[in-house]
Amino acid sequence: MHDCDIERTLERYGLRKTKDRHAILHLFSSSRTWSAAQLHRRLTTMDLSTIYRNILTLVERGILRETHVHGAETHYELSGLAHHDHLVCDRCDITECVPCPVRRLPMPHFLELRGRCSACMK
Repeated sequence: MHDCDIERTLERYGLRKTKDRHAILHLFSSSRTWSAAQLHRRLTTMDLSTIYRNILTLVERGILRETHVHGAETHYELSGLAHHDHLVCDRCDITECVPCPVRRLPMPHFLELRGRCSACMK
């Protein structure tokens, strides 16, 4: 998310604009998911408990949503994204959001593909 989008989103949902929330949301985009552990590895100065607390608040307010459990970790993504599926990279373990390759299913579904992410394909 861009800085001005983060500010507007936090304001719209009645949340304080803290540096921790800003740092977490700055990493989210429509192109990938994050687990709390992945966020912690990227945001090295932030406590894991602070990350979990903020994720919980952002999920409760509807800014983020739980998307799936990959391995033992729950992943999160921005709420309000159009239907899509996920590609788990065999090399770096990042989960990317990808367009759904299955059309016209009569029921909601979740599809997790395995392969190489766009960064590892380069």
